[in-house]
Amino acid sequence: MKLFDSLTHVTRDGSWMGERLYDASLPRLLREMDAGNAYRACLVSIADYVDNEVIIKSSRAYPDRFVPIAGLNPRVLPTTRRIEAVLKQLKAEGFAGIKLHPRLNGYDPLDAKCVAAIDAAGEQGLVVLLDTLFRQRGLATKHAPDVIDCLAAACPETKMLLLHGTGPTMMDLYEIVRCNGNLMLDLSFTMMRYRGSSRLDADMNFLFKSTDQLVTIGSDFPECTPTTMLERFAELAQGVEPHRVDNISHRNLDRLFAGFAGS
Repeated sequence: MKLFDSLTHVTRDGSWMGERLYDASLPRLLREMDAGNAYRACLVSIADYVDNEVIIKSSRAYPDRFVPIAGLNPRVLPTTRRIEAVLKQLKAEGFAGIKLHPRLNGYDPLDAKCVAAIDAAGEQGLVVLLDTLFRQRGLATKHAPDVIDCLAAACPETKMLLLHGTGPTMMDLYEIVRCNGNLMLDLSFTMMRYRGSSRLDADMNFLFKSTDQLVTIGSDFPECTPTTMLERFAELAQGVEPHRVDNISHRNLDRLFAGFAGS
């Protein structure tokens, strides 16, 4: 099975989140991609955790393997005009999109600066990879699919890859994605995190069978490898037709990033 991995990370020193539990080095990622038949991957930064420089340098070294995604924390930018300027610069540097992580960076996804960043990304032709596991301590957050519904309505021209599919509310999200041509539902992390939940396993099998052109999968490397993730996908994709499997494993991301040419 060919794989276009929706979500991978590397760090300068190979540590991950300040620890050595996982090897997040570029050489290991390349080895694991080869082992898992992952011919391409989104190489994704996280603001304040993975710096953009190592992502763009790694992508330039392997332009056929990686689609570089910059980390952005809109909360720290002073004005909307500054957000627009930063996004223009990121595109000029060669990034294909931005990653927004409200939980790790401690902001409400409906904050005006977050909405401005998503809207400005659309104007620049950048894809937004949005971490949809919004819940965080000390900050009340609305129902995740409803939040995404609001963001899609506010930024209708922006293409968004909805990382982790909001976890256990993925079926609510599915109804929103199928009504919005610029949204795509990603099940990285969620496939592994909720393993053993018969309801969610059945929900994912349903999504693979019924909405294969709107779903992607990824390893979330270094916390999982492409090989392990694909083994899990094979379990969940029982009875799914081969052409649908191909859409989910690589064709949908080929289409999403068709306009991006790494250099």
